[in-house]
Amino acid sequence: MLDTTNKSNTASSDSPLSPLIHKRIYDDLAGKITRGEIAYLEQLPVLPELCGIYDASHVTVRRALESLERDGFIRRQRGRGKGTFAIRRSSKATIRLLFVGEAEVLRSPVELCHEIFDLMAGIREAAALQNASVHTVSPTSFDSISASDADKRAVGYIILAMDWAGYCEGVQMAMRHGAPYVLVNPPLPGYPSVRVDMEEAAFLAVQHLAQLGHQRIAYVGSNGGEWFAPRWDGYRRALASHGLDFDPALFHDSDGATSQQDEQALESLLALSSPPTAVFAASDYRALHLLNHCRRLGIQVPDDLSLCGYDNIGETADVNPALTTVHHPRLEQGKEAVSLLLDLMNEGRSDVLDRQIRPHIVVRESCAPLKTRSLIVP
Repeated sequence: MLDTTNKSNTASSDSPLSPLIHKRIYDDLAGKITRGEIAYLEQLPVLPELCGIYDASHVTVRRALESLERDGFIRRQRGRGKGTFAIRRSSKATIRLLFVGEAEVLRSPVELCHEIFDLMAGIREAAALQNASVHTVSPTSFDSISASDADKRAVGYIILAMDWAGYCEGVQMAMRHGAPYVLVNPPLPGYPSVRVDMEEAAFLAVQHLAQLGHQRIAYVGSNGGEWFAPRWDGYRRALASHGLDFDPALFHDSDGATSQQDEQALESLLALSSPPTAVFAASDYRALHLLNHCRRLGIQVPDDLSLCGYDNIGETADVNPALTTVHHPRLEQGKEAVSLLLDLMNEGRSDVLDRQIRPHIVVRESCAPLKTRSLIVP
């Protein structure tokens, strides 16, 4: 707890010594928070009290607080429950990323994919701010990890799998060590988890196309499995909400691994007697395959065909035309997973165990209002 003994505030305005005073305040508060002298979520004294404690001006103290907030030591909350709170935990926690099933990223190039890369970047960034270390583990290396940790609360697991069986296996493994855990994107609620609402994301994409006047909206991508069934459901829900009939001819399954399936899907769609005027691709990779093939076929995007992807990977902003897509917030998801896990590790509970992160659409140049007559000739 911070010593709130009042001192005279002789530094009522900034002076040449202000940078040194700012550093002294920063170092003192950061040290107390790190050592646990100011407890996690403890409220700091209000600004006038801090000015008295450190014999500093309001400007200098505010500058120190801004630096502490930037570096993840405090959070300044406005509105109801307003105040300044310590948010860095003093204990040295260990976060283990457990990849189960097809997510054996330690031995495959899939870690380079944006899904894993962004998620792990968010986890590591949030862990660093909370003074926690991060280690990756897989089922093959799990049995070699000691289960006799001195403090069970000091170790927790973030579990990522490709199917429900994998999540169940991961939960059982974490429970063998008696450690708390958080699941990332599980297909079912009821467990400590952080999920992106993938159905809502697809709904936003197709809704955007429908609001531009498109009525023949195709879907290219898988419609099954834990990852893509929600996107398919969002597509169907958006059609229904705008009074558009579902036409099975506008669905083409594609695994997105190579461009051939997506190219064949596009050619089949354009050969229909009533071809689509817009396409929702269930991933940005599929959308980029379609965009490239449109160029080869002389199809103008978006004049002839509007195109929307899903994920918001970096390449979508760099192509011509820039791709409209849905932002799947994996970086934010990684940060939220760390926050939930550390809540469970430090307090043993959390008010919200199943946390959902809302996606949003990123409107760029690849979508345009429907023309009265498409330039595509079947």
